[in-house]
Amino acid sequence: MLEARLWMKKSDKNYLGKGRIELLEHIREYGSIHAAAKAMKMSYKAAWDSVDAMNNLSETPLVEKVSGGKGGGGTFLTPKGEEVIAAFHSLQIKHQQFLDLFASSDDLLTIVQTLSRLSLKLSARNQLIGTISSISEDAVNVAIELTIKAADKIYSSITKNSFQELGLHVGENAIAIIKASSVLLSKTKPSVACENLLKGKIIQILSDTSNTEITLELASKSTITATIANDTFEPLGLKINEEAYAFFKASNVILGV
Repeated sequence: MLEARLWMKKSDKNYLGKGRIELLEHIREYGSIHAAAKAMKMSYKAAWDSVDAMNNLSETPLVEKVSGGKGGGGTFLTPKGEEVIAAFHSLQIKHQQFLDLFASSDDLLTIVQTLSRLSLKLSARNQLIGTISSISEDAVNVAIELTIKAADKIYSSITKNSFQELGLHVGENAIAIIKASSVLLSKTKPSVACENLLKGKIIQILSDTSNTEITLELASKSTITATIANDTFEPLGLKINEEAYAFFKASNVILGV
């Protein structure tokens, strides 16, 4: 299993990392650097130095302190601080997805080949690497079963011509590519028949003026993301840390090698 730490530098100085993001989140929770430091079992000076460093390196402060007043003062996150926390968590998810591509092998050649695949610019949001575990043919199409880290199954239906061009074989690695707009979500197990049905925990929900992006962590610890129109998303009642089902057609899964 490959592990790596995510750190961001600015002006050649440490700017953001997991610990500093946790500190910001504790400041948001407690409204106090002292209480945040205590919760993280670190000294007040170390916490203050971290906050000071982040504020100095940011274009606008992430944390501000208010003295006295009717509310008695306190410390709070600025809109920039909230923005940085959300952006860092999104980056963490993408960073983990990158590491997940190599989780099934520590072979350097495999890693180099995977990096070559990553150099392709794809518009599809979901790209999951797995091992071909089954191949079956009918008169027109070929059904491919892809096993993701021995935990999740993804099924793709491709033409015989595509199958021959790709040269696919059982036991080889391949990448399943699925557009986020092709992934449907349900809070309960859907009654609609679909070749692909994956259960996971919702770990991120991001919305703009028209669409909502929902990311699920699967049993394999891989993630899959769906993009749904806001008026469709709201009736689903989906929330962070709750379980949900992602489902999509085999014909919507593109395979790459």
